[in-house]
Amino acid sequence: MGLLVVGGCNGDDLVEASASTGSSSSGTESGSASASASASVTAGSGSDSATSQTAGGSDSNTGASSTTGMTDTEGVSVSGSETGGETTVGTTGDTEGTTTVTSGDTEGTTTGTGGDTTGDTDGTTGGSTDGTTDGTTGGTTGGMVECGNLAVTYRDLKPLHPDFGCHMNGNTARPGLVMSNLGNDLKPVYNPNPPAPPGNWNGSNPQITSQATFNEWYNPVDGTNIEIESELELMEIMPGVYSFASNSFYPLTDMGFGNNVTPNWANQTFPDRNGSFTTEIHTNFIYEPGQSFTFTGDDDVWVFIDGKLALDLGGLHPQVNGTVDLDTLGLNADQTYTLDVFHAERCESGSNFRIDTSINCFMPQ
Repeated sequence: MGLLVVGGCNGDDLVEASASTGSSSSGTESGSASASASASVTAGSGSDSATSQTAGGSDSNTGASSTTGMTDTEGVSVSGSETGGETTVGTTGDTEGTTTVTSGDTEGTTTGTGGDTTGDTDGTTGGSTDGTTDGTTGGTTGGMVECGNLAVTYRDLKPLHPDFGCHMNGNTARPGLVMSNLGNDLKPVYNPNPPAPPGNWNGSNPQITSQATFNEWYNPVDGTNIEIESELELMEIMPGVYSFASNSFYPLTDMGFGNNVTPNWANQTFPDRNGSFTTEIHTNFIYEPGQSFTFTGDDDVWVFIDGKLALDLGGLHPQVNGTVDLDTLGLNADQTYTLDVFHAERCESGSNFRIDTSINCFMPQ
């Protein structure tokens, strides 16, 4: 399966972009003796003394006996004495276990513990746990990994920022606006000399004003942007596919600099929304063959996996779609890799954002 991210602006038509367990129990409520109606008890401290307990109707036999440190023992059974002296024994196999028997006037109980074998009867429990516990997933790298929602940093920008406010345009994605490797600061690096656009592309030039203006997209700059921390929750929409989707993606409405009551470059106002912002996500995942990542939306989206640009949907454009087949990236199965996503919504008139992926566990970087 794979990861799909979808986002878009202006609500235009979608454009695709390539890219050994066992237990036994016996119990008697009879006071008569039998050939197996006695149990020999050895203290776990290593003492040579032994106590014999024989079934019979004597209150003086009331007490507790225990056998500790049993190994390779199977099918142990003990009979109690007196009425109500029901005894239950849990057994262990090839692993260390502890069996406790109480006889006499009280009902006997048994606790079986240890190893991968469970000897539980009458509410007692033994054995070991494996797999997932308390919302964590056992990773193939040998430890427990904590899965969670995608931590997000939004940055609110003003409608009259040089790169926002609807004065730029494009009919489809414009790749090449950033370099192919993530910067040392874990941010995309502005490309001052982008390659020629695809043959079917048309739009305004440049798509990013300068390196200085691009630096303000994903870095804190007093008076120019406001950082707001949040998270995205991916839901399993079908077996093995996890998704977040919105066709009205305005997470900063009534936040940051406020809704767009100031006219943008096109002299438009949007008092019901805050539509000039960027989205930044940093997370880890364990690669398993067959995974993919898809984004659909607008405007710019850059997805880096292991620090390398894996999906390039840069530029202003209507809703477009791109998918990363992780099997093509030369990753090693069961190893942990970084995934970094950068998005920008540059025109307040429409915002689409969708992620679909078969990656079932994201961990903080």
